[in-house]
Amino acid sequence: MFRVFVNYSTYIVLIAFLGVSCKKSSGVNISTQLFAVGQYVQDGDTLNSKNGSNGRSIQGTLKAGQTYYLASDFADAVVNTGDTLLIQNGVTVLIVGPISGSTAIGTQGHAPGIVVKGTFLSIGTKSSPVLFTVQNTSLKSNPLLDPQSPNNDPAYKGYWGGIQGFVGSGDIIIKWTRLEYTGGLGPLNDPYRPAKQRYGIWYQNPLGHFVLEDSWMYGTRDDFFRVTGGMFHIMRNTFEKCGYSAGDGNIKSGSIGDIAYNLVIGATGNSFKTSNSGGLSPQSNMNCYNNTIINSGYRQANAGEGGSIDFENQGRGKAYNNLLVNCKYGLSILGSGSTTAGADTTNISYGNTYNYGDNLSITQQFLPSGFITLQKNTDINGGNATVPGANNPQFINYPLPVPVGYDFLGGSYQGNYNFHLMPSSPAIGKGFTGFLPYSKVRVDPIFGATEITPPGSDIGCYQSNGSGNYHN
Repeated sequence: MFRVFVNYSTYIVLIAFLGVSCKKSSGVNISTQLFAVGQYVQDGDTLNSKNGSNGRSIQGTLKAGQTYYLASDFADAVVNTGDTLLIQNGVTVLIVGPISGSTAIGTQGHAPGIVVKGTFLSIGTKSSPVLFTVQNTSLKSNPLLDPQSPNNDPAYKGYWGGIQGFVGSGDIIIKWTRLEYTGGLGPLNDPYRPAKQRYGIWYQNPLGHFVLEDSWMYGTRDDFFRVTGGMFHIMRNTFEKCGYSAGDGNIKSGSIGDIAYNLVIGATGNSFKTSNSGGLSPQSNMNCYNNTIINSGYRQANAGEGGSIDFENQGRGKAYNNLLVNCKYGLSILGSGSTTAGADTTNISYGNTYNYGDNLSITQQFLPSGFITLQKNTDINGGNATVPGANNPQFINYPLPVPVGYDFLGGSYQGNYNFHLMPSSPAIGKGFTGFLPYSKVRVDPIFGATEITPPGSDIGCYQSNGSGNYHN
């Protein structure tokens, strides 16, 4: 084994070789399993501390397979401007200490998180993902007949502050990482969310890159992610129980990118939403394709909002090949004349939407009331007159129509269900592939998107050829 320093986009990166082979066609093959940025953070260290109201500065590398801690009564861990925090595969970060959730916590009066002013890299692998979770918290409940209400379900409490990018931060790159129980209160001195519920992940740099791929988010209090400026790539993830009474996967002005091959179960608001609010350039532009969205929209406090995919307030983009199952509302394109400004309808295209609903209250909102969404001839179950239960998408393991007594509030995480499509599914072969991803982020095994998956020929996030979402 030997080591070499490589200069990459202003970073000094320490690469550890597991093996090297030279080929004329591809040059040197470098393993991405072991690599470091700067020095290793001491094994078993606590990442935050009580010292100072602005949190503890942290940089360098969290070593593969090690456990680190965020103390609930300490201040934030902060990656300062110009610094990089790299998290290697197999790292576990535990939030420990006296945890109450959704209210002021500990001596700092807030739930600590990781504040990013520099660059944040969480590089797990399929066989060895990174995990952020809460120690000694009751785990997931029955996904189908859930006796708990959102008020006492720990998923919605907001036990820690998540990943909070400051305006003008470096890139935030998250791969094969599991983030659980985010959305805790920000401190009083937080410049963006003072004493308010933080977002699961927040990115705020129109010139930077935000990558969230092949990862999981379980339980958030508000938005599961928010991009208020940035080139984004949100692909092949699983989102479960995200948002308490509000919260979306939220794209604002200054943002352009792709949201594709994601599985969303039990989101409270719009699973994916674009709005050009914020006054940044470029105009918000969301390319949303081949997602599977299930049982979403039922905890949204505001009537007429939430459920699947939303374009409003001069947001623009594309929406194709999305599979919407038992969501409160279908694809929502907001027109002018509403209390909220309408979408940029001149620059929106959509189609090949697969809607499924078990009852009339769902099927009658496939084209949501108060919106201008049109039925397309490429849609399956596109109209509000669709008979409940028509065109079952035929998941490998999920009961449709759902059993008597089913609670859409409770059926909000994957559990042992399998949302791959049976070979006889009507969704197979019905996707539209005549457009390209925006592909605005760099492609790189560490510093960018690992793979930008193009539109698939099957509707939904799981493709019959094995591509798309890689989660079981």
